[in-house]
Amino acid sequence: MILETALWPLQQAIFQRLNNDAALKEKVTGIYDYVSKEVPFPYVTIGEPTMSPFETKTSYGENIPWVLHCYSMYQGKKEIMEVLNLMIKALSKEPWSIEGFKVNRFNIEPNMRVINPADVGFPYQGIINVRFYIEK
Repeated sequence: MILETALWPLQQAIFQRLNNDAALKEKVTGIYDYVSKEVPFPYVTIGEPTMSPFETKTSYGENIPWVLHCYSMYQGKKEIMEVLNLMIKALSKEPWSIEGFKVNRFNIEPNMRVINPADVGFPYQGIINVRFYIEK
């Protein structure tokens, strides 16, 4: 059996899902893998994946938790909470399909959070943890 990870196709699918959502795109300046200092707020970043393989005699799969972030300079939590809500809607509105892989299950993990700015001039940060169970 030839092993292959779904990390890159999954990142592309996450980007497409968020980037193609009209309501989210209306609220944020973009969905990013890399953010330069010039990018205006609010925006979303595709953060850190972790992959744990699982294997049987006949199949190979991956348990992939992925962290997604959003940032806002709005004075208060309102905007960051609105962006988080739009992200959840975009991520959960239809079944996932990733070319070359089968998504067995998708979860939004129960530890979504908002982090207050470290100091004046820093953004609010929203964090969503999602999890994919994928087979080749």
